[in-house]
Amino acid sequence: MKHFLLFVYVLFLLPCLYATHERAGEITYKHMGGLNYQITLITYTYSLSPADRNELEVFWGDGNSDIIKRDAIIKMGNDIQKNTYIGSHTYPATGAYTISMEDPNRNQGILNVPNSVEVPFYIETELIISPFLSFNNSPVLENPPIDVGCVNQPFYHNPGAVDFDGDSLSYKLVKCKGLNGQVIPGYTLPQASNSVTIDSITGDFFWDVPFMQGEYNIAILIEEYRYGVKIGSVVRDMQIIIMACDNHVPEIITINDTCIDAGDTLMFKVTAKDRDAHQVVTLTAVSSILQMPNTTAYFNQGVSNRDSVSAYFIWATNCSHIQKQAYSIVFKAQDNGAPVSLVNMKTVMVTVIAPAPQNLKASPFERSIALSWDSTCSNVVGYKIYRREGSSGFVTQHCETGLPPETGFVQIGETRANANTFFVDDDKGKGLKLGIEYCYRVVAFYKDLAESYASDEVCVMLDNYLPLMTRVSIEQTDVQKGKVFLKWSIPTDIDTIQYPGPYMLQLLRGIDDTLNMTNIRTFYSLTDTTCVDSLQNTQDKTFYYKIAFYNHSQQTPTLIDYSDPASSVFLKIQPSDQCLRLQWNANVPWKNKQYTIYKYNQQSAAYDSIAITSHTTFTDKLLENGQEYCYYVETKGYYDDSLIERPLLNKSQICCGIPVDNISPCTPKLSGETDCIDVDLTWQLPYDSCFDDITKYYIYYSDQLYGDFKLLDSISDPFILHYKWISPKSVVGCYVVRAVDSVNNYSAFSNKVCFDIDLCNPYRLPNIFSPNGDGLNDYFRPFRPYDLVNSVQMRIYNRWGNMVFKTDNPEILWDGKDQSNKKDCAEGVYYYVCDVKEYTLIGIRIRNLKGSVTIVR
Repeated sequence: MKHFLLFVYVLFLLPCLYATHERAGEITYKHMGGLNYQITLITYTYSLSPADRNELEVFWGDGNSDIIKRDAIIKMGNDIQKNTYIGSHTYPATGAYTISMEDPNRNQGILNVPNSVEVPFYIETELIISPFLSFNNSPVLENPPIDVGCVNQPFYHNPGAVDFDGDSLSYKLVKCKGLNGQVIPGYTLPQASNSVTIDSITGDFFWDVPFMQGEYNIAILIEEYRYGVKIGSVVRDMQIIIMACDNHVPEIITINDTCIDAGDTLMFKVTAKDRDAHQVVTLTAVSSILQMPNTTAYFNQGVSNRDSVSAYFIWATNCSHIQKQAYSIVFKAQDNGAPVSLVNMKTVMVTVIAPAPQNLKASPFERSIALSWDSTCSNVVGYKIYRREGSSGFVTQHCETGLPPETGFVQIGETRANANTFFVDDDKGKGLKLGIEYCYRVVAFYKDLAESYASDEVCVMLDNYLPLMTRVSIEQTDVQKGKVFLKWSIPTDIDTIQYPGPYMLQLLRGIDDTLNMTNIRTFYSLTDTTCVDSLQNTQDKTFYYKIAFYNHSQQTPTLIDYSDPASSVFLKIQPSDQCLRLQWNANVPWKNKQYTIYKYNQQSAAYDSIAITSHTTFTDKLLENGQEYCYYVETKGYYDDSLIERPLLNKSQICCGIPVDNISPCTPKLSGETDCIDVDLTWQLPYDSCFDDITKYYIYYSDQLYGDFKLLDSISDPFILHYKWISPKSVVGCYVVRAVDSVNNYSAFSNKVCFDIDLCNPYRLPNIFSPNGDGLNDYFRPFRPYDLVNSVQMRIYNRWGNMVFKTDNPEILWDGKDQSNKKDCAEGVYYYVCDVKEYTLIGIRIRNLKGSVTIVR
């Protein structure tokens, strides 16, 4: 990244430039406590101007302003000085405030600011005091806002913004402002051979390339964000002076953006080269890293050498450096060329990554799993706990924090505080499932929501201390005599000290849900693992089963626990045109991964397998409408516990369906035209196959743009794609078309085609007529043709205001006689007022015509 710097050679650079006063500046602020803030206003001015300001008025944005005295002056050479004004203000409440300063004297001759000497200089900064976020300090801009470049050389600048709060910064170019904070009329970005841009993340400004000498001003808006919420902004109004020279910018060679694990040491080499022989190159760097209290970073600032220079950036990171926002390091290489000293800038973004929580352990107990881990940094705010079923195989990549969604992990909870490194997962009180492998990872998070690397994965299963349902299979489909085959596993991890046995099992059943499950059979031996539940309505109902497991060593059995309920597979069929859509559901504690669809074959009188899928839907196509087809689905699943039998095969009930044509026909695309007498409508269908099913078209009409459509007419030939409405009362209105198929399915409405009055001939009146009985122009009447007139109210007056004629006839037909006495009116000018009622898309509209007409006999 390259830009130009002004200071050392500025006495030689600008001997003939003329300036009036304000050139550049910005306002920054610092939180002092409570609602009190200190601002620093910096301006760069022409030091010999009589408009030198020892004090400036600052507006605080809450209705108040103060006169702030100048705190310091630094002479920059070539009659340019840096002015610093410092003031403080206490705000009345939380809110958003715009701090601003306006000075009536910009310098003369700015090429992209028309008549700049007459344009005020205005800068502003936004302070947002939020009751929900901690107090904020604005970024500090380390690189000065006045710079020099060369014609036909790329120009680079970076404000060198340092945000000690670690907030995210975003950069954009905005228009310079003037009087009352308004955008300067006629302001434009500097002209370039190619482009003028700014990197929204790094703040690198690139002018590619200037081709005209002179002074230019740009404005850079720097916005601050915390937790994704804007908390403030600073506008820098800066000046760039372009001169003629044959110097070339130095080249910077170093690493690209990177990350470093907290606790590791970052070290990389920075080299600057100048292709202009025998020039001295100097390297410097700007970064909040170098300005931290007790900083552990080092860079040999100001190291110089002829033609080429190198230095190492070294930073021993630790946990206190962890933040979500990357740190920016702006390297600057400056040559000593004359008459213009050129600078190249390159920004390197460095992210400090938090280490992963260590030694994650998982311990099962009954239906819960206890997790524990070790912390690595004392400034951790809390931990996010993630879970998935089965191992992920995810390997954390360098710089990859948190857990990406594609890993299948879902956050199930979090703990607060660095020392809170224990969590119990019981699925929010519902209890975890036996036979399932649960895998966990933990991610630490910090105050600014920065996340650590994910911990290593740990996986565990609950002890198998209960019988587990393995089969709920419909063996016979009937509304009264249906049968369900049931099977369960034998527990292998019973705590025989706490529950010495003997044991009792109760088989519980629920119909359509698990709310009211009742005991249907009791077993007193663990070797009893099957049952057939008969005389049930398996055609219309879903059945749920679970095992109540008891210790029967005493007279009163003690409940150990319930197994997870498992449902039968319930199949539904949705008919459509020449196809049936099958959809099934099974709420089971194991994992169903494959489904086989069986269809009844009338020829073999048996069910054949027609498809295998991993989805819970299937569409059987190319069927005959009106014919019945029957199906059932067999699911194939397993528990993660390999000691439990595999595969687990379960059938749905038999379900039948009849395909019907319920698909809407194609939607016509409508177009139309009118000659204001008739309406011609034409439509098209998107595919040739659309004609196969269409039997009729309906044409609808509404006389208003947003009115209800009413049936106008119909066409019973699917190949007639046009309609002519002959001489309607009014062609104004909107039209749509629908197609209808052989079983009375309607398409969607076509697009709407509308005609309004502006398409037709308007109602216009002449300004002279000659009622002398020669058969030519004997009547005052409107020009023809005219369209869409409902009625008129015409009133004609003589020059004294007496009405001589009135009519409601749109043709008027005034013969020049006074209606009151039937005598000819005298030659001369008469005045009319005519209310014309016209048909429009928004209803009847009254248009008022006023004018004059002259009688000539």
